[in-house]
Amino acid sequence: MTDLSLTTKKNKLTYTASIKGVEKAEKALRRLGFESKANFAESQLLSRSTVTKFFGRQPIQLDSFKRICNALKLKWEEITEILEVSAPFKEVSISSEQEKCSISGRLEEVGQVMTTKRQVTVIDKHAQTKACIKLEGDINSVDNNFKLILETILRESSGDTIIVTDIKSGSIKVFIEGSQEDIQKLVSRIKSKDITEVNSFRIIDIQVLSEHLNDAVHNDKWRLVEEIKVQGAEGRNLKGADLSDADLSSASLRNADLIDADFSDADLSYADLIGADLRNANLQNANLIGANLIGTILIRANLTGANLIRANPNYANLSYANLIRTNLIGTNLRRANLTCANLRDANLIRTSINDADLSNADLSGSNLSGASLSNSNLTRASFSNSNLSGADLRDAKLQNANFSGTNLIGADLRDANLQNADLSDTDFNGANFSGANLSGANLQNANLQNANVTKTQFRNNEEISQSIKQDLIKRGAIFEDSPGDRSQVLV
Repeated sequence: MTDLSLTTKKNKLTYTASIKGVEKAEKALRRLGFESKANFAESQLLSRSTVTKFFGRQPIQLDSFKRICNALKLKWEEITEILEVSAPFKEVSISSEQEKCSISGRLEEVGQVMTTKRQVTVIDKHAQTKACIKLEGDINSVDNNFKLILETILRESSGDTIIVTDIKSGSIKVFIEGSQEDIQKLVSRIKSKDITEVNSFRIIDIQVLSEHLNDAVHNDKWRLVEEIKVQGAEGRNLKGADLSDADLSSASLRNADLIDADFSDADLSYADLIGADLRNANLQNANLIGANLIGTILIRANLTGANLIRANPNYANLSYANLIRTNLIGTNLRRANLTCANLRDANLIRTSINDADLSNADLSGSNLSGASLSNSNLTRASFSNSNLSGADLRDAKLQNANFSGTNLIGADLRDANLQNADLSDTDFNGANFSGANLSGANLQNANLQNANVTKTQFRNNEEISQSIKQDLIKRGAIFEDSPGDRSQVLV
């Protein structure tokens, strides 16, 4: 079987359903016998979150928007939301030498001009789209200024990227091109009868010439999704594939080449991704609950907002991965490579990260309550303002780590290496430092009350006062300070 290698669509239009559009979709859902939105999503190979966003009137990608509408036997152009434009279009002056022309939209209420109401989120303003506007009339009746007049009118109504490239007979066919945003805005205004004529010529129709090409790409995408869902894609080359919004739950992607692939908003729950190469892949907001990521390469992958509850990334390479706000509750990250990974504000409650490499990782603001990080390499990692209460950090390498402002109440730090770590403003109440090495650590304003410091090594900790030092020695601490060391403050 020939492998498909699809280019990731990095610049995408997103569409939002209107209130009336959602009402139509809800009725169609019932009329067509779908028992639930979840069943509907499964039938269309769409992730549940994408369908939920559609019915919740949140923006989703155009191909997914069309897929939902087609499945519900609705015209997608009639479901899109309407967004007010800054001002109604009444009359456009060309110049003193040129005739005045107008764009008018005649609606039910006399004298009112209704502005287009389709909400579009556009990232790429440079991608060109071509269209043809068919006007009622005789081409022989137009003058030499007609092309310039039309171009000016269309730009005023729908965007300054639009240009008229040609005018042909057959009634009057006006060929134009412009950015996706501007062309789609114009299409929406014409389809909604907001614009009914240009320069006194009635508009018969408008057709986006590249639409069939886009649809072909989208059809290829969903055929690929179906193939993966039914047959699996073990060892396949899917480099750069667009699999966004897709339902790939329980799919087999073992050892697949998924470099640069787009899995944003996709459902990969319980998928088999053992040994898959996901370097630079986009997994933003993806559902990876229960996914098997053993040995997966996720270098520089974007996992922002992803859900990895109960996922199994044992031995996974997540170096430089973006895991901001990621949900990793209960995840097994044993022996994972998380060097330089960004885990800011991540949820790592009860996560197992034993024997993992987190050197230089950023875990600022993350919740690691009850997490297990024993034997892990956390040198130069940042935990500032994180919650590590009750965490297991036995034998962890924490040299030069930043724990400033961190909650380590009741944490197990037995035999941990905290040399030169920043422990300022940290709460160690009830923590166990038995056998740990705190030489050179910054302990300014740290709270060591009720901490177990049996055989804990201290040296060159300038913030410790003599009275506190004596108290720690009585509790079993070992100080190896050179003569003449003096300390200042320790709470």
